[in-house]
Amino acid sequence: MRYTAANASFWLVAILLILGSSQASAEDKFYIGLEGGFSKSGDLGISHSFVNHPTRCDSLLYPSGATPPTDAECVADKTSTVANVFSPGTGFVAGATFGYALGNGLRFEAEYLNRRQSSERRLVRLGSASDDPLDQKSSEWDENDPPSERVYDIGAHHLFLNAYYDLRNDSPITPYVGAGVGMGSVEMRYSARFLRRSDLGTEPWQDAAEGTTSSINPALKKIRFGFQVIGGVDYALGDDFSVGAKVRWTRLSGFDRDDVPWTEIRDHAPVRADGVTPLTSDFEVDDMDNWTVTVGLKYYL
Repeated sequence: MRYTAANASFWLVAILLILGSSQASAEDKFYIGLEGGFSKSGDLGISHSFVNHPTRCDSLLYPSGATPPTDAECVADKTSTVANVFSPGTGFVAGATFGYALGNGLRFEAEYLNRRQSSERRLVRLGSASDDPLDQKSSEWDENDPPSERVYDIGAHHLFLNAYYDLRNDSPITPYVGAGVGMGSVEMRYSARFLRRSDLGTEPWQDAAEGTTSSINPALKKIRFGFQVIGGVDYALGDDFSVGAKVRWTRLSGFDRDDVPWTEIRDHAPVRADGVTPLTSDFEVDDMDNWTVTVGLKYYL
């Protein structure tokens, strides 16, 4: 789908350039604008993978001098993956523009936009493979506070270059269409939390693990390429001012973050079962879609 939308944006910009070059120029003007409104994110897929072992293999759960298990399950570095799809919902957006309008209806514009989204919490989707250590631990979690993930403090700073074609007519109302390409500095906080029951059993490792928490809470940030398709309408208040409404669909490409450290493992330092090797996760964030609806003011210089 991303390639179809990208091709559509390319051909739309090409058509705007052809239309603009085929008409005689009237009056050319610079303009500045301010806008604000609401933003709605599409589904956001996030997954992270990490080396995992059965809880009984954790050497830090055993008293000093005791030898933890060294069987095949404790020695093998199996990978668990936690994946979920979030729907962050609506948020606020504000921005500013600086553009140049040609007398033939074609406009070029530099746009800065800042958006913030609401957060969402989801239960962890555990793996389905029987040899996944997460599946083996399914009986350990606290039923009143099951494993969960959360995405919050979601935001992005957009800097785009847009091209528009104004569908001019004899009324003060001017519809327009456009497209743009640019970059987005994406930022979000992610957290996952696993709380164990307080009645795991009578083994030493079970006593030590009861009621403990494993968690990860990183900031995921990256600058990504994006494109957008735009439509709107302006209402002229005079020769120099106009008010209007605009709708955008924007897509920013996904990104990876590797070797992200955990916050804690079973209430101790974030290390693997050997008690030494740091436990880290590799994150994958899918492409990010976003709809924005804004109202704004333009002033022609």
